[in-house]
Amino acid sequence: MKNSTKGMLWIILGELIFVVAWASVKKIGPRLPVFEIVFFRSFISLLILIPLMQWRHHTFHGTAWLTLFLRALFGWGAMILSFYSMIHIRIGDASTLLNTLPIFVALFSPTLLGEPFVKKQFVFILISFVGIALVIKPEFLSANYIYSYALFAGILSALAMICIRKLHRTDTTLVITFYFTAFATAATLPIMIGNFVLPSHTEWLLLGAIGISATLGQIFMTRAYRFGNASTIAPFAYVSVIGAYIAGLVFFDEIPDVLSIAGALIVIASGVLVIITAPKSSSGLS
Repeated sequence: MKNSTKGMLWIILGELIFVVAWASVKKIGPRLPVFEIVFFRSFISLLILIPLMQWRHHTFHGTAWLTLFLRALFGWGAMILSFYSMIHIRIGDASTLLNTLPIFVALFSPTLLGEPFVKKQFVFILISFVGIALVIKPEFLSANYIYSYALFAGILSALAMICIRKLHRTDTTLVITFYFTAFATAATLPIMIGNFVLPSHTEWLLLGAIGISATLGQIFMTRAYRFGNASTIAPFAYVSVIGAYIAGLVFFDEIPDVLSIAGALIVIASGVLVIITAPKSSSGLS
């Protein structure tokens, strides 16, 4: 099997596992506070990462501390906003807006990373905002601000990704992930304690599923980028949008309207074109 094919399979598997995490969040979100869900997602990931790093004799020492902190802060904010939006709006719409990450990475990278400005990418970015408007507009008319939370989660995820790009010059993926989960666990703990709701047996199982699936999804995506070029592999990350709409329909009776479907298709197409036309120096959107 060719390396590029292996990479595609790994990223598709990783993204579908993320859909499992999102669906679990939506299932328990109406009763459990979002900060409690974020805490257990982060804490369970930490319980997996620490023995994994020890088993691989991996150092816990970070190098670029300010960038590690910013990556953790942006990622934490994105997690809170994405979980909250997935609980309160259609999971497919939330996934579409969250997956604007490559678009905002391309928009911010020339300024924050000094990468070349690609005119074609700017055209695709402008087109993507048409898709974003189509997803948001039907609800925006009724002042449903939660759609803007999902979009802001995509922006924060892009800023976190830019930090990761910088960190890969000095720190490993495991170190970056460890400090993110450690920060998210510590920052969320006091808020979670103040609003703790005792989960039921089923909710405990779903909390475990969220933590494990989110961690496995990240590991699988990281593995995907070891096989082949990012411009070939990264577009398959949008399978999570399709999976999220299917999960919403099957498990939550969420039927997307025509404008949302059209907007999602435009966002996906624009995102794929942005990735394909990205300069070689900006590889790796995972």
